Amino acid sequence: MTTMFGGTVNVTNTSGWLETAMVQWSNVDGATRYVVEYSGEGIQGVSDDQLIRRYSDYWRADIPGLKAGTYSLTVKAYDENNTELAVSATKSVTVTAIKREGYAFTDGIIPGGYNLDGTPKSGARIIYLTANTANTVTCDVSTGNSTTTYTGIANILQAYGKGKDKTPLIIRMIGTIKDSDINGLKDNNYLNFEGSNNSDRSIENITLEGIGNDATLYGYGICFKRTRGLEIRNLGIMLFGDDAISMDTDNYHNFIHNCDFFYGKPGSDADQVKGDGSIDMKYRSTLTTISYNHFFDSGKVMGCGGATKEETNLLITFHHNWFDHCDSRCPRLNHTTAHIYNNYYDGVSVYGIGCTEVSNACIEGNYFRNVQRPMMIAGQGTDYIYASDPNKGTFSGQTGGMSKAYNNKVEGPVAVRLFYQTDNEQEFDAWLVESREEKVPETVSAKKGGHVYDNFDTAADMYSSVLDDPEQVATIVTTLSGRMEGGDLKWAFDNSVDDTNHDLNTGLKDAITSYTSGLQQIQGETTTPGEGGGEGEGGDTPTPGTVTGGGYVVDLQGDPNSGFTIVGDQSNSKGSVTIDGVAYNTCVKMGSSASVTFSISEPMELTLYFAASENKRIKITSTPETSIPEITIPADNIVKVTLPTAGVYTIKRSNGESYLYYIALSPLTSTAISNTELTANDNVTRWYTISGSLVSSPQKGGIYICVKGEKRSKIVFR
Repeated sequence: MTTMFGGTVNVTNTSGWLETAMVQWSNVDGATRYVVEYSGEGIQGVSDDQLIRRYSDYWRADIPGLKAGTYSLTVKAYDENNTELAVSATKSVTVTAIKREGYAFTDGIIPGGYNLDGTPKSGARIIYLTANTANTVTCDVSTGNSTTTYTGIANILQAYGKGKDKTPLIIRMIGTIKDSDINGLKDNNYLNFEGSNNSDRSIENITLEGIGNDATLYGYGICFKRTRGLEIRNLGIMLFGDDAISMDTDNYHNFIHNCDFFYGKPGSDADQVKGDGSIDMKYRSTLTTISYNHFFDSGKVMGCGGATKEETNLLITFHHNWFDHCDSRCPRLNHTTAHIYNNYYDGVSVYGIGCTEVSNACIEGNYFRNVQRPMMIAGQGTDYIYASDPNKGTFSGQTGGMSKAYNNKVEGPVAVRLFYQTDNEQEFDAWLVESREEKVPETVSAKKGGHVYDNFDTAADMYSSVLDDPEQVATIVTTLSGRMEGGDLKWAFDNSVDDTNHDLNTGLKDAITSYTSGLQQIQGETTTPGEGGGEGEGGDTPTPGTVTGGGYVVDLQGDPNSGFTIVGDQSNSKGSVTIDGVAYNTCVKMGSSASVTFSISEPMELTLYFAASENKRIKITSTPETSIPEITIPADNIVKVTLPTAGVYTIKRSNGESYLYYIALSPLTSTAISNTELTANDNVTRWYTISGSLVSSPQKGGIYICVKGEKRSKIVFR
């Protein structure tokens, strides 16, 4: 790394971005920490340690939460004695504003933890999330009657999901965080934002944001359920398991912007080789704004509306997104009213916008470059004319919605299939108007199903929006969409090949699977982010605090110092267990996203006390790996298993939801050999657990005492 001498910090780069200022500098010899001071627009402060990061040949700090304007930045270097070694010249940067508009911002709602001007909301909590702190980060959350400190991001979000604490929360994510770095992912696929009900106890007022140009979710996505006013921004999402972002049931006023969406893990269906969907919105997931995102060759980009229909139309705004050589569903609408403007459709190979059953699409000011089928209505126009079976269409067998088109730029060289009513009065793909204020006549209806456009875009209560000139859309969108600076993984498609090819791009896939961040150090952390993981494969599970005993799961879950990381909902309606005369009435439900993780420093015997869980199955995994078979909970609801080595152990559901009340751990050094039977008159071999319990058939990977006649063997691994 380049070093500096002579008392001056050499600033090599500065920039202002969306409500963020950035400064980059060369290393100072002898410096053990840096401070970045900033001031401007009535704001002044010092950057948090976590915002200062080291890369291969430079240091960098990004300061979010700034209103638009001009700021001065100064970098200072200090040695281990807190002596100032060097100071930079003051640098000036200009910060721009995030465009906050669309359905997410109606009804006076401002999604996330920031104000309209980009500064943190009053009283907002700010926490930092890294590969090393995903399971150790702490946050105070109110449960209604008291405030508890929760440990681990999954536990923090679960506590917020109780819906009692509405304090704004800003989660700042730094570097790559892999699925193997986080305990408690929902279905092993999602960082879960889930409220308790869809009215007064939804999960609300949270921003999840990336810092810099390299914040990445790797191997998982994000799930919304019963949410209100959430914001996701400046993140890359790679190799997610199902959808990159799943908005599943009762989600309102959410804002997703400036994210990079890459390939997911391949699914079982032929059309899921690139993963399933990038964003999926259904079942009252409404009043949403999706803007300035960059979709890299996504297969099925966005599906809107549930398969079993919606009670009322979803209301969604799509603007300034870059559909970069994607295949289709940009978006696909079902029971949805969508405002789609100023997006860049860049070589979309199958189709752009699909409007189906009871949907309304206002499509204006977009740029369609080399898109053969820019916009379609199910059952008519292009979908009907070019179908081998006109009754089924080319992309949907559903009834049609209705689309209004204004001032879109559409150009080849591909032979464009796009018909307006001015081209074909019956078989048109959208109703073309000459001004934004012009309405679609009420006499116009979908050929299949008869749906009539509701002219939502000209209604008195429609939010305001200012269109960019479609001639400028490509420049604006390619400059501002996706992560800061276009992200750290860049990919340039070959238009001559990729414009019309919807196969998996093997070069891009290889770049994603081999991706690794250049981040080397986060100020204040003692280990390299993600240390211990192979590139593209995920790191080891972080080690929680070492435990020597157990206890009542409710107490363990609520105590940040217990050493246990327990993710799962509690219930007091599943029964009770009695241990040594004490009744325990509340359990943790071991559902699909629940887990118990702990670390031991020596072999131990684990006893789990369940209720009403007979024949349900659990699995126990460990690092380092040991061979512990899947466990079926017996009729007495007590599971005993030997943990043969020191390490990190995680308990999860295997099949069926079970109800865990109590965890007991005892060292194997207390072998209880004196409790085993001595039988002098037969030659039968008997097997006992270390605690002295007789077992009929030892399991592979366990530790047992073998007794034959009057002889006791040493501990046997079988």
